[in-house]
Amino acid sequence: MVRKRQAPADLPRIPTGKAGGIALMAGAATVIALLVLGGAAWLATSLGAAHAHPRVAFLVVAHDAPTLSSAARLLDAIYDPENLYFVHVDKKFQWPSDRSPADTMAPVLRGRKNIKWAQLADVSWGRWSMNEPTLWGMREALEHDFDVFINLSGDAWPVLTPSALRATLHELRGLNFVTSGPSCDTGLRPTGRNEFGDGWHKKQAYPHPMLPDEPSLEAFYGSQWMVVTRAFCQHVIQDLDTPGSVSHKLRRWFVNGTTFVEGVGRVKPHIPDETFFPTVLMTSGLRVPKPVEVVKDHVSRKKVPLRAVWYVRMDEHYPWSSHKQRYTSARLDRKERPWGPYYVGSYDLGDIRYHRALFVRKTSRNVDGNIFTVLPVDDYADIPDLKWPSTPVALSEPETYDTVTRGAETGCVRVAESIHCPPVHALGADVASAEKRARRYAPGEL
Repeated sequence: MVRKRQAPADLPRIPTGKAGGIALMAGAATVIALLVLGGAAWLATSLGAAHAHPRVAFLVVAHDAPTLSSAARLLDAIYDPENLYFVHVDKKFQWPSDRSPADTMAPVLRGRKNIKWAQLADVSWGRWSMNEPTLWGMREALEHDFDVFINLSGDAWPVLTPSALRATLHELRGLNFVTSGPSCDTGLRPTGRNEFGDGWHKKQAYPHPMLPDEPSLEAFYGSQWMVVTRAFCQHVIQDLDTPGSVSHKLRRWFVNGTTFVEGVGRVKPHIPDETFFPTVLMTSGLRVPKPVEVVKDHVSRKKVPLRAVWYVRMDEHYPWSSHKQRYTSARLDRKERPWGPYYVGSYDLGDIRYHRALFVRKTSRNVDGNIFTVLPVDDYADIPDLKWPSTPVALSEPETYDTVTRGAETGCVRVAESIHCPPVHALGADVASAEKRARRYAPGEL
């Protein structure tokens, strides 16, 4: 006799018949609803996380053929199809005679639709015109949706890859950075004119108050290179377009005014690119960073100190400067000024990592191209902790020798008790064969 198996008493009984069918359908509907709702929630979370990474409007400025060539490489390094890019070419730039401006810019733009360029301002060092490209970039950017505005020179270079940069900017959201380190005494915050000693030239360069009809307006020093919010761009542009506003008065003073400098006399207000934006920021009511900010690392999520968003070595010509070694290249920059900015390279990588900078300048492949091999990175931990050696570094210069002739051989050099002539070897065929095979593979694949 076949015995029927009985279900254990502790298991729920599945209803049968019509009631059972209805119950099963209801249960299935509940499961599907949970899956749909869960998927929607996951999708919303994913989209929210993607949207949380800010959209960046970049301005890249170039003034000559080398910086325009560098700007092309820079755009490749910072390019993200989600961002906006504006390129300003100095009006003094002389286009090549054998091709049109459009053809010259083609390698820079590379057909990318989110890049716009213009040649508008004739920029003069130390004058208000230094600000014109930045203001053009801000106005152009405000015609679009963006969260952060960053201006770069053609000889700048990113520390982070585009995705890592956007993740880091998310951690810095709402803050406005208008300083560069490590030379800024107040770190990430602009330095007030009254914070300098009485004899310091930056205190003597501006009166206090900065404008006679603004009794509380103090001049603030910073950098022309910035990482700022959309709100700051809106404030600057709207203020400039409003007669009687602080920004409007400052522009008029920088263009038409003069100031008295002890020992020099009456001169035009100097370096408005380094004081206009910091001063406007400090009067805007918008968020200003602390001298050192503590932020979450975008990879480890640990809290870390941020000391500079821009790493620019400046003002190291003084005998009391703590930085003594630096790259020089008078051949590349005949107008190299003793106060900088100086070229940076691989020996600066440890300090760049320490400051957790987002960008560095000035860079050149003709000074130290190794920095382009290392940067940009996805993680600050990937930057080697390289520092300048404790003893001065000097590059060897090629030695010159008197050459002699030995029989039919020319260009030989007498070394001790022998004569060394240019090599003409009869190497085995396996050497050329092995080299030919090696060239078929990318480095590291053999």
